Formats: sequence, C-alpha cells, structure tokens
Amino acid sequence: MKKNFMRMLQLLEGIKQPVIIPNGSAGLYTDVKQSELGINFAAKLNGQVHRARMSLTFTADQKIKVLDLVGTQPLIDLENANPLSGQGVSSLLVNTMIHTLNSMLPETVIVTGRLKAPKSLVLEPLAGRRNFWRRFGFVIESWGEGRELVVCELGNLTTYAERLLGSAPNDGLDLLHHRLID
Repeated sequence: MKKNFMRMLQLLEGIKQPVIIPNGSAGLYTDVKQSELGINFAAKLNGQVHRARMSLTFTADQKIKVLDLVGTQPLIDLENANPLSGQGVSSLLVNTMIHTLNSMLPETVIVTGRLKAPKSLVLEPLAGRRNFWRRFGFVIESWGEGRELVVCELGNLTTYAERLLGSAPNDGLDLLHHRLID
C-alpha cells in the first residue's frame, strides 16, 4: 500500500487545476514534500489572494493521516473576516482528497486525523467541527481531555457537494484523473 501512496505522490506532484467561481479566479494545486501531500486551494477575490490547504501523509501503521486543514478559519487575524470561511472550500478539499485516494488506494485503508482545538469556541464551536467531518462519514473518537480523532475506512467515506464561493454545488475533483487526461 505504501508503494501505491508513494506512486500517487509522484503522479500528483505539480498539478494545477482551475476551479470556476463567480466574481474571481481560483484553482487547486498540489505540492509534495517527502511523503506528505499538500492539496491547496487559492482564490483571488477583490484583488487579494486567499489560500487554504489540506495536508496528509501515509503513516508507519498503514493509515492515511490528515495532518492539517487550514485557511478556512473565521478570521484571518484579530480584525478581518476570512472570505473562505463557510464558503465550501474545506468541503472541496476533503472531497478532492476522497476522490483522489479512492483512485489509488484500497477501500480498507483507514483515514484518520486529529481535531485541533479551535482558536475561538464562539466562532468555531466544536459541534460544528465534528459535524463537518461526520458529513463525509468520519466517526469522532475521543481519547481523553478534549482530544478527538476523526476515523473512517476510505471505502466508507462519501463526498458532500457544497456551494463553493457562491457557485454551483461542487463535490471535488479526482486529481489523478485530471493528471491522466492532461
């Protein structure tokens, strides 16, 4: 399975795929650092570029671990709202991960990640974070004192179409498929 993951990283390195959004331009692109895959989203909105990123790796115990999902938090800084927050960007990244992994890995591989504590429980309630991951099929497992894991077999994950920055609902891309048809 590790060979498949490493081959997938080779195939995915350097992909750039435009994504249609109203009132701006956007795209997905990948980067690979050793055994870590970054699926990145960038959008130019009102003259400013905003980014979100999901990173994952293959672990020694034969699991796919979501290392991080960043860039869609409610605030960019203490005073400015993030235009990517609540706009379907995180769903696009997770959907794209599901489609892409399904192309290359067995459905029995476990996909896991850790829910990190939000910066603000008022702006990012834990229930909202849990529900986000549950909509894809993840189970939330607690392992003590507010630490939670999201866990699911790849074959049990489902995509969740959501409006992306006001466009039609989008359920992500299979980046490997796009690489092969380019």
